[in-house]
Amino acid sequence: MATTMDNSLQMKYNELLEKRIAQLEKVVNETSKATVEDSKEKEDSKEQDTNQLKTRYRNILRKYDRAAGEHKDEDVSAAALKKPNSKDIAYTFRRVYDPETGEKGAYSELDIEGEELIGILKTVLEKYPGVNFEGDLITMAAPFPPLVHNWSKLKKKLEEDTESQATKDLSSLMDRIESAPELEKYFKTRTPNINAKLVNYDTLWTWFAPKTRIVVKKFFNTPQILEVAISPIPYYTPIERTLHMWAFCWDWNGKAMVKVFYLFKIDRFRGSKSISELEYYPLEFDANKDDLIVKTKERSQKYVKYVSVKPGASQKFIYKGDAYGDTRKVSAVGDDIYDIEEGGQSKQYNDEDNSDKFVPTVVPIKGEFLCDAAAFLQHGIGSHGHVLGEMQEAWRENDPREPDGTPIKLDLQKALKDDTHQLFPPRLLGYATNEKVWGQFAVDFTEEAPAKDTKPFREVLQLDPKYKEMIEALVDSHEKIAATKNKKQSQVEDVVQGKGLGLVLLLHGPPGVGKTLTAETVAKLTGKPLFIVSVAEIGLNPSRAEQNLEKLFALASKWEAILLVDEADVFLETRGSTSSAGRNALVSVLLRVLEYYQGIIILTTNRIKSIDVAVISRIHLAIRYTDLTDEQMRKIFAYFLNQLEPDWIDDREDINTFIDDYGPQYGLNGRQIRNVVAGALASARHGAKHKKGNGKLTARHLKGVCEMTRQFEMQLKENTMAQRYNNEAK
Repeated sequence: MATTMDNSLQMKYNELLEKRIAQLEKVVNETSKATVEDSKEKEDSKEQDTNQLKTRYRNILRKYDRAAGEHKDEDVSAAALKKPNSKDIAYTFRRVYDPETGEKGAYSELDIEGEELIGILKTVLEKYPGVNFEGDLITMAAPFPPLVHNWSKLKKKLEEDTESQATKDLSSLMDRIESAPELEKYFKTRTPNINAKLVNYDTLWTWFAPKTRIVVKKFFNTPQILEVAISPIPYYTPIERTLHMWAFCWDWNGKAMVKVFYLFKIDRFRGSKSISELEYYPLEFDANKDDLIVKTKERSQKYVKYVSVKPGASQKFIYKGDAYGDTRKVSAVGDDIYDIEEGGQSKQYNDEDNSDKFVPTVVPIKGEFLCDAAAFLQHGIGSHGHVLGEMQEAWRENDPREPDGTPIKLDLQKALKDDTHQLFPPRLLGYATNEKVWGQFAVDFTEEAPAKDTKPFREVLQLDPKYKEMIEALVDSHEKIAATKNKKQSQVEDVVQGKGLGLVLLLHGPPGVGKTLTAETVAKLTGKPLFIVSVAEIGLNPSRAEQNLEKLFALASKWEAILLVDEADVFLETRGSTSSAGRNALVSVLLRVLEYYQGIIILTTNRIKSIDVAVISRIHLAIRYTDLTDEQMRKIFAYFLNQLEPDWIDDREDINTFIDDYGPQYGLNGRQIRNVVAGALASARHGAKHKKGNGKLTARHLKGVCEMTRQFEMQLKENTMAQRYNNEAK
């Protein structure tokens, strides 16, 4: 009985267990089926998303159909399944085959259509030159510089949002660019070359993106910073032998700062080189970048100070060093050669080849120069404008504007606080008065001119005190009237308004007696620049002479300069029936210009037979210079000897005794005394090289040079005296 019950329970348990197992198997089967179906659905969805992405990017081969006589497009991408004008297209990459050479001459193009993708590019590329973000389509040609120049920024953008459709489009676009035939080789070596700072000719353009600050050394090898405007991009295959890059700096035109653009050429080179070895290279790779930036700011502060001075005598500066000078002088180029002794016959001087060609020449400058960019641009080098060393500007923006058209009004003081001052040039434009050349002057060699200096006029100039007093009185009166611009302070006024407001001095006499020195000391007395012109600058053709005189007088007025017309003989002599028409015309020209000139003009001559009456009426003071007195001669000797270092002279007392006892016997003029002192010093130093003396100046050296000078004078004495007799005014 018990056994039967146990068996019954066992059977019941087995039956329940089998049912439970069956239930579990059913659940497992249903779960497994659901999992498989769910997995399949996910795989189908993923495949659908991938296909959907692929259809957003079109790859087109554009080949030339000879039969049809036109190019035809072949879509080789998954996007071919969609409509060509579908709004789902993010970009189209097009490979255009050459009609003759096919793939060999093919090039790549890119159309970016996706609105969100364009939005990303607009944010990253900002205002890249030549890219218009306002339309529905952005078109680029290989090597796609806007993208390559911003590659690192675009890579960083990919990390911000990996799931957005726009980021996926950007990632696909960048992958496609990397595989473009024009850039495939570049991207393979991009990272190692960047790390090693190496550059080769084919990919050089990638280092010079627009707005890149670069270092150039075109002005006496002085490092200067410019900004890239147009990159040296090679759009053609094979790459040209020379790449062209445009860069700009800010420069002063006399009224405001303007953008000035220069063309830089980069010739092909083989292999790779360090980027800092290039003739022009990005600022970030300069070995002394921080020091260069500091020096540039210091130089720019001086530049702003110098170009911002008040127009007039304040534009005078002192310069000592080399400058780039225009080979042409202050006068106009291409003047006729006019023979006044041959009845005014004109002979045309053919200067067409040079009239519009700037030929820079290194000119050593020591003395004054006028910092005047406006005058330089007008009179100096004509159409070539803001030259930079030996470089000529390509073009300038006199009205610089932002890309959106907003005018740029550069505030000089604000520019010194931000980094705009880095783009200021290392040189000033102006005119060297002693050398008579328009030139480019280094800011580093420029110093402010001293104020008025009365000592040279009152103590150094050897002239009768009564003439000194009269000159100083006339100059002082003229200066006060000019400063107040109040003609009522003038004691005598001309009947016609605007006439007779200038001051005209005539200095005449033999050479070397102080005429030019008088003009120089008057300039120092007033603190004004001395503007020296001669017949060479004015010309002998009456019509040209009048134009040149008006220009020269205008410059002198603008600079508030003392105008010295040296050797003004042909403009002063009496007009008459026996004189040539050309000579009479030149005198008339000077009279017309003098009539309305309001500055100070000094006329010098040592060759006057007679002075025209009309000229005499316009002269406020005429001074006749004679040979130096014994006392004047001693003072001039002392003046030049005092300029020497004390240890250059062996026995000053002995020298003074020689000058007092024998100096006047030689009858030297001021210029000859200067030459004697210079020659004697040179003789002393030369003797030391040959073990003849200690190289110091002695009375023996002075005596030797004085004797040589006297011998030369004696040989020419008869001729010299005859010339002086004929030249003196009767």
